[in-house]
Amino acid sequence: MEIARALRLTVLIAGLLATINTFAQETARDPAPPMPDLAALETDTWAYFEGTREEAEPRVSAFLEAANSQIADLGPQNQEAAQSVLNAVRDNFTALLNLVDGAEPASQELPAEAVSYTIDELLEFAAIAREAETTADEEQVEVSREQRVLDGATRRRDANFKAYVEAAAGDDRWLAGLRLIQARSAQAISERRLELLVDRRQRGVEYANETAARVLLIADRLEVTGDEGTIDRLREQVDADSAAVEEAQERVRAAQLDARGLDVDTAQGRSQQRLLQQSLLDAEVELALAEVTLALSEAELWWTELVLEGADTGELRDKALEWSALVRSIVQRAPDWERETQDELLAAQGVSRSDLDRGSLRLLDQRVGTAQETLTEAGRLQAAVADLELLMAVVDSAAREYEGAFRSWLGSVSRGIKSGFIRVAGLGDETLFSIGETPVTGNDILRFFVILIVALLLSRGIRHAINRVGDDESAGTQASLYTVGRLTHYAIIIIALFIALSSIGLDFGSLALVAGALSVGIGFGLQSIVNNFVSGLIILFEHSLRVGDYIELDTGLTGTVKAINVRSTLINTNDNIDIVVPNSEFVSARLTNWTLAERTLRVRVPFGVAYGSDKELVRKAALEATEDVPFTLANRKGREADVWLTEYGDNSLNFLLLVWVNRQGARRPTRTRSAYLWALETKLSEYGIEIPFPQRDLHLKSGWPKK
Repeated sequence: MEIARALRLTVLIAGLLATINTFAQETARDPAPPMPDLAALETDTWAYFEGTREEAEPRVSAFLEAANSQIADLGPQNQEAAQSVLNAVRDNFTALLNLVDGAEPASQELPAEAVSYTIDELLEFAAIAREAETTADEEQVEVSREQRVLDGATRRRDANFKAYVEAAAGDDRWLAGLRLIQARSAQAISERRLELLVDRRQRGVEYANETAARVLLIADRLEVTGDEGTIDRLREQVDADSAAVEEAQERVRAAQLDARGLDVDTAQGRSQQRLLQQSLLDAEVELALAEVTLALSEAELWWTELVLEGADTGELRDKALEWSALVRSIVQRAPDWERETQDELLAAQGVSRSDLDRGSLRLLDQRVGTAQETLTEAGRLQAAVADLELLMAVVDSAAREYEGAFRSWLGSVSRGIKSGFIRVAGLGDETLFSIGETPVTGNDILRFFVILIVALLLSRGIRHAINRVGDDESAGTQASLYTVGRLTHYAIIIIALFIALSSIGLDFGSLALVAGALSVGIGFGLQSIVNNFVSGLIILFEHSLRVGDYIELDTGLTGTVKAINVRSTLINTNDNIDIVVPNSEFVSARLTNWTLAERTLRVRVPFGVAYGSDKELVRKAALEATEDVPFTLANRKGREADVWLTEYGDNSLNFLLLVWVNRQGARRPTRTRSAYLWALETKLSEYGIEIPFPQRDLHLKSGWPKK
């Protein structure tokens, strides 16, 4: 009995202690936040909606139900607006709850490392690495875009909070509170999206870094696989790729012939010409791709021969120079190909199809299809160039390793060459000709050209160093450094010329006759050359014209200054045509420098709308149109876009859109205005704003004379 009583007492005490502990935990737990009162919101109101989905979902439902029932208590004029805002709030919370417990992106894992790899595996993994890098860059763009969305949502929340504070008590305050909840929920959605995007980008960057490191590891573990016929098969592949290059060259020549002699006086003729021009560009891209494919096959063949049999590294170095020249040429031309193709695609897609006949529609579809094929081939070409650069590094590494075994042999060969050179050098003491009483030997001639070559190399090195200094500087500083580089080049060459003439024993006093002859020559035949040379010096000293400036001459020529030379200046037009202009034209004629002081410009785009249109809505549409054009200079204080009402026209209200554009827009004024007109028409149509046709009022006079 005593034992049973003790057991009951123990159980009772344990239960009491458990109850006390549970009560204490519940007491220590933070109480659930109260439901927001839209007429009296607090600073911590949003805490009511936070937490896990299981916690937040019933609170959101309760809030929406309560707000819906309170709408009936509002005045009739506010009920419709409140219901619309409540529907938006409901949509926002639905999206937010779906994002709260959103699944995190799965991490990508690389396959296990292998002991050895093949060339094909290297190129395959290099493609994966490029794709990973591209994906990481795209995700960064998405992060930046979402950050801008969040900034806008934050500004709208602040604006709604200010409106709530200023709203009068009653229905207006309640409706303002509901709008504030809408703005805050939109901000929360953007915050969660940004969090997920940042996490995904971080994982993408890590994967891209891992794939890049794996490519380097694979390059170090390359081995030749296959039987004795591997080299023969590679040679057959080189022959096949060579034949493909010849076929591509034939297509280019055929496209060049097709593009000549067209009648472009009609719209259909102009469309046909643009199709043939794009076909020529497409053929050039195909040729470049075939050449890179051939280089890839050759690089794999050379590497295989080095590993299995050894090869002539001298011939290999020559071949590597050809590959490097090919890569440089394609890298230089590829942006122009893509830009011209994008322009053609934009132009073709901008043509109104409703006014075209069947033949013109077929031509238009062919233009679009050809441009799209060119862009696809350009993407393949870019990947092929990247593969070629990778294989070039692999071949170079194998060649350096192979050359170590022949170092002694190369030393003996070099000693033989040196002794032969010494025997040949003894022939340089013989007199070739005389200037006055000064004999000139072969060594003198050699010394003369060596001094000039050294001067040219020195000038090139100094200009390269100057350009390196200005790589990260402003455009004005770069132009100044270019001027310094050109003047330094001229000074070095002139000094070197005098030194070279002195080295052969020439007396400068005897050059008086030469100077006189030059004076006569300048007076009669070299006047224009000297004029252009002096004009070039004036341009360099005055900085009225700099490399990189976008200019316009009185003749109508427009383009970018590519180089300022001794006699002339090279201008590159927007059509990628290089035009050589004498320097004197820039001094004697009127010159418009669009980018002299700054690299940004303000463009004026006039447009008209029908009478009766809402002016504020027109302003809103025009300003939104500027945001859709990539040339617009954004986030620059004092350089905001503006819309002016300029006049009451005969047929329309005439407006003027003033917008500051970036450097790219300043270089292409016609294309820039076209882009803004394009965006304006889209936005005006979106808002239902009419662009009027010409109108005339007809008045009939009464009292016609009787017959």
